[in-house]
Amino acid sequence: MIPFAVSFIGGLTAFHYLLFFPVSISALCISITAFLFIRQRTNKKKICIILLIFLSGFIYNFLRHTDIPENTVRLNSPSYFSARVVSLEGTVRDVPEVAGGKARFTLDNVYIEGKQIQGKVRLFLLENFLNNDMQWYVPVYGDRIRALTRLREPHLVRNPGVYSYDFKKDGIVALGYIKQMQFVGSERGVFSWIHNKRQVLGTIIDNSLSIENASLHKAIIPGLKRGITQHMRDAFSATGLAHLLSISGTHFGLLAFIIFKLIKMAVKSLPIRLLTKMTLYITPTQIAVIFTLPVLVMYALISGASTPTIRSLIMVFIYMLALFLGRKDQWLNSLSIAALIILLWQPEALFELSFQLSFIAVLSIGYVLERQSEHRTQDPVPDGTEQSTHYKKPLKTVYEKIKTGFLITSAAVLGTAPFVALYFKQFPFISPLTNLIVTPLVCFIILPLGFFTCFSALLLNLSILPFNRLTETVTYLTLKLIKIFSQIPYANFHIHNPSFLIIVLYFIALIFIVKSRFKWRFLPLTLIVCFYVVSPYLSLNKNMELTFLDVGQGESSVVKLPDNKVMLIDGGAIEPDMGRSVIAPFLWAQGIRDIDYLVVSHPHPDHYGGLIYIVNNFHVKEIWLNGRRTDDAEHFFQTIKEKKIQQRVLKRGDLIQAAGYEVYVFHPYDEFYAGSSRGQFSNENSDSLVFKIQTGGVSVLFTGDIEAEAEENIVHLGKWLKSGILKGPHHGGRTSSSGEFIKMVNPETAVISAGRDNPFNHPHEETVQRYHNAGIRLFRTDRDGAVSITSEKNSYSVETYQGSVLKKVNGLKDEIRNLLLLIR
Repeated sequence: MIPFAVSFIGGLTAFHYLLFFPVSISALCISITAFLFIRQRTNKKKICIILLIFLSGFIYNFLRHTDIPENTVRLNSPSYFSARVVSLEGTVRDVPEVAGGKARFTLDNVYIEGKQIQGKVRLFLLENFLNNDMQWYVPVYGDRIRALTRLREPHLVRNPGVYSYDFKKDGIVALGYIKQMQFVGSERGVFSWIHNKRQVLGTIIDNSLSIENASLHKAIIPGLKRGITQHMRDAFSATGLAHLLSISGTHFGLLAFIIFKLIKMAVKSLPIRLLTKMTLYITPTQIAVIFTLPVLVMYALISGASTPTIRSLIMVFIYMLALFLGRKDQWLNSLSIAALIILLWQPEALFELSFQLSFIAVLSIGYVLERQSEHRTQDPVPDGTEQSTHYKKPLKTVYEKIKTGFLITSAAVLGTAPFVALYFKQFPFISPLTNLIVTPLVCFIILPLGFFTCFSALLLNLSILPFNRLTETVTYLTLKLIKIFSQIPYANFHIHNPSFLIIVLYFIALIFIVKSRFKWRFLPLTLIVCFYVVSPYLSLNKNMELTFLDVGQGESSVVKLPDNKVMLIDGGAIEPDMGRSVIAPFLWAQGIRDIDYLVVSHPHPDHYGGLIYIVNNFHVKEIWLNGRRTDDAEHFFQTIKEKKIQQRVLKRGDLIQAAGYEVYVFHPYDEFYAGSSRGQFSNENSDSLVFKIQTGGVSVLFTGDIEAEAEENIVHLGKWLKSGILKGPHHGGRTSSSGEFIKMVNPETAVISAGRDNPFNHPHEETVQRYHNAGIRLFRTDRDGAVSITSEKNSYSVETYQGSVLKKVNGLKDEIRNLLLLIR
């Protein structure tokens, strides 16, 4: 089955990437086909079958492939996504989860203003938005509701090397906060009953355990994960235990193991006469399988039957079926069959992280167990020692178990390391140890205890879990242990993005280790890892590299200066936290862990918000400020005070000189006061730092959020303002970027940072028109994603986000460009 599974997967992959690499894929297919026919001249029938399966995978992916549907509401009536409140009606299609006085749920079969839309809508219900005469009502699965809400279309933030969750892949085409809600009706059926029981179970767990402990049990039993705090997620991630927070193959496999062993032991404890008669027809192993599978199906249903859950169930189900048929050692064939079933059901799963991590981890673990089994079989027993080996010393047995466990966890970590690095930018060095200690605690104690107590509470109609104090204590101690591990220095190390070439070479080196008996077989892997680690420091580039990040409605720019120092200018908003979700991953992807200059243009939330996370997770050497403070920013200033980071207030006339560049500060100064008729917020905008970075013949002017009053104040600086590149003030608002200011700066290129479809309508049309009238090349993060600029002596090049991703090929030049991206 293994060659057939690999062939089918190859066909799916070939179709997926054909539009990006048509010549390369065609050449590779021809080369592999020729190689197979030359290598297997006597077995051409098998080769033909393999090629037929490859072609089947290609055609099957073509037939099943569907693009993410466009939002029909947006196309037909864009006003539905404006600031006005609209009426919608839909059916709840998940279990509403409540956290912090806010409920979240998803509607399907949605009508907006009486017109049906294609896709789902995710709604949030805030208690303080409800009218005083309305009760706090949380709907349940299957309820039909009518609501008044203000909708917005979900958008990705597009930055090179940074993963951004796409709501549309889950069919969600709109988000909104409910203003009013009315119950219309409800659907009843098996699925409604199951999901309502999940909701009841979540309430029982909340009533039985503390908030933090309850959030873990709700995540691993009914699959309700919204209660997990970011602090808990960080602790699990730093220790390599993030997989425990989502119901996966680990949970199913170990729960199946426990139930299987218990049932098998119970069967074997039957009276010998009854057992002997029974085994004439069925073995204890087969009985255990028959009773284990329904429990696993029940667990899958009560946990929500999500796509990853069903995949895990299929994997374990196939393995249990192999046990039933007496094919215990056919784990690779079982895994291949499971992969084929899953990919026939969902071909796109091949390119999802959860599928990749699950199967690579199982492959790695299976290989270790197989090798351990081979070693035990091959180890000779010296003459005269049969009696002693029959009674192994307990310490040696424990040692062997610990050794096997450590090898298993290490294999899983090494096998999945490239994907963890690519998506999460980290490598938890402590993971083999934590998985050896904590995973058994969670999967052999907490999971079974929670599983049986939760089902007992449901069956007996209890309001709290039985043995809840025991569950509370064990869970508390486990979470405490995870926190201790996460605080160990260098337990987790953030790393840069590996290129596609590095990933391929890494897996080739792993296969070489597995297949070869060569004395120096670990050398290729060692060399590849060493090259990967030092690669960010090999660049001799002395140019300035500037990236205007896409952080939604906010601003953040990363500057790599000619002396290899790093400057971070502003940090986007704190809700959502752009420091955590965009800026930190971007910096890690570039191999940056130290920030030499952290610049805060002015203390407004859309500029300093994401910097709190940055200050707490990076080594910041110096912070540049404008000398103004606001009440909203006190938490930020308190954080930098606690970190004892050197602060420097910049004023007009300051000059910072370094090797290859100068920084000129133009604004503000102590006596400046905007006195805007638009109020204090505009005054604070006009207090923004304005400075220019000059390197060679390239100059960039950063302007923060200055408005008309500040622009009028600095235009008299004349030629000092002249810059080739301008960061457009105040997100392109109409009160900034005056004609006189633009004329005085006289840029060739301008970049405006704004969020797509933001509530302020930034950038304003009249502002955009002023730039166009001046003949300036304008880039916008809301349309172009991140904008990267690289200086080249007296010139510079500009690349948008689209330049960092694969593009559909229209000619050989495009394919060469795509191939070059694979080695970047």
